Amino acid sequence: MNKKWLSTGSIAAMAMIVAACGGGSGTNNAPDNTGSNGGNAPTEETQTLILGTSADYAPFEFHANIDGTNTIVGSDIELAKEIAKDLGAELQIIDSEFDGLLMSLNTDKVDMVISGLTATDDRRQNVLLSDIYYQTSQAVLVKADQADQFTSEEDLHGKRIGVQLGSIQEGIAEEIDGAVLTSLGKIPELVMELTSGRVDAIILESPVGEQYARTQSSLAIAPVEIAEEDEGFAVAVKLGEDELMESINATIQRLVESGEYEQFVVEANELLGE
Repeated sequence: MNKKWLSTGSIAAMAMIVAACGGGSGTNNAPDNTGSNGGNAPTEETQTLILGTSADYAPFEFHANIDGTNTIVGSDIELAKEIAKDLGAELQIIDSEFDGLLMSLNTDKVDMVISGLTATDDRRQNVLLSDIYYQTSQAVLVKADQADQFTSEEDLHGKRIGVQLGSIQEGIAEEIDGAVLTSLGKIPELVMELTSGRVDAIILESPVGEQYARTQSSLAIAPVEIAEEDEGFAVAVKLGEDELMESINATIQRLVESGEYEQFVVEANELLGE
């Protein structure tokens, strides 16, 4: 690999990285027990693979209480663990806001980004993107008692629409005639805007929207089809990291062909339902 991984012999250096790049919104800068080694200090013999993610996007990446410990989990986290395992590395997770993830990658604060990241031509100009590991679609999340008011994309014209800052959904909403956008860093913040009536709808990935509709009876998925070709989710690494990307793609191929990634999604949804 062109870029070194951080030597895990320097625990102090790792602590500095966590302090500098920790959780989004300042609320979870050093989540406990997020590493693939169960939160233990890494050994000097192993290298560290640092994952950048925005852990607010269930079932792909989110926080859960596991045995009394705040832990970042989800199908993307399981993918990251498999990548690290295939590389013989320890996984370290840094949680930050979505719109800063690729900047963290290009400033060497993380080694890879996995965060429900849609592969787009614009992103390919700035980072290396892996093979697609998951294909999804867009959903429109609204208040349940207003769902019948949204039956087509035209019903979003002129409405107040919430989207995640820096996401593909932000670009989609910008093309909706007369839409007034609220772009925020975290999905839970957008849901609060929706439940409080400050936005009329949120555009987000279907599995994420469906999870909110399942767990909050006041919310529902509107029968709106978003005319956007979703290219699917990919892993991002810094330009020039061809050897790392080759290993990532090999892991993705194994997990997709075996159906294991789909099972990760199922298991993450089951965890959310507990």
